[in-house]
Amino acid sequence: MIAVHTLNGSRKVNRYCVLGVAIGFALAPVFAMAESVGFGRQTQGSPYQMQVNGNDVYRLSPSFRVPSAPSSATAEMPALARLPYSSAISAAAKSSNLDPALVHALISVESGHRQSAVSPKGATGLMQLMPGTALRYGVTVPGKSHEENLRAGTRYLRDLLDMFEDRLDLALAAYNAGEGAVQKYGNRIPPFRETQNYVPSVLEKYKEWRLPAPAVPRPVVYLPGTRLDRRMIQHSVVAGGE
Repeated sequence: MIAVHTLNGSRKVNRYCVLGVAIGFALAPVFAMAESVGFGRQTQGSPYQMQVNGNDVYRLSPSFRVPSAPSSATAEMPALARLPYSSAISAAAKSSNLDPALVHALISVESGHRQSAVSPKGATGLMQLMPGTALRYGVTVPGKSHEENLRAGTRYLRDLLDMFEDRLDLALAAYNAGEGAVQKYGNRIPPFRETQNYVPSVLEKYKEWRLPAPAVPRPVVYLPGTRLDRRMIQHSVVAGGE
């Protein structure tokens, strides 16, 4: 029991001190878990944070943290790495803020990943660009260089997604039939047989090659009777950054 002296000299038990000691004992396992990893600094993205003196942030033991899912910006399906021009396609896609799996899917349907492909209408290269479309992006001979073909094609696809407010079906329809055709039919997929077949073909390939969405983690119990509330942590992180 802890006692303190008041100003008049009378000895009284400070119940708040007793309560503080009790809370300290109750939280000892939490601090022990953190101490077991040496109070190492928190790695970016870890949802478990402990605020100690000052602004230093520390982490709990890794066994009590949810592993972070790979980001589509830094990871790709292994199948994509085996496809032709994989590195160049990935670089061009990311420079235009596109999922590489989407660009691969479009190229698969457009040219079968062949830079030498030429359509009856005169579209050339991996992304089957018409000369007029390629010229918009400063490419005069789209069938000559696969890097230039990819640069113009991915920028064109990005512009179409922006034009149609990220409606992927409409952007793909515009890539195949032209943005004017999509607008002419009231921002719907034009009733052309080729376009009607083209859009689902690309979407199906994209579904096959894209990274699966990260699973929603189950509530994590890290002490009996307690669990992690991710919403509160996110709120704390946002509030701390303000």
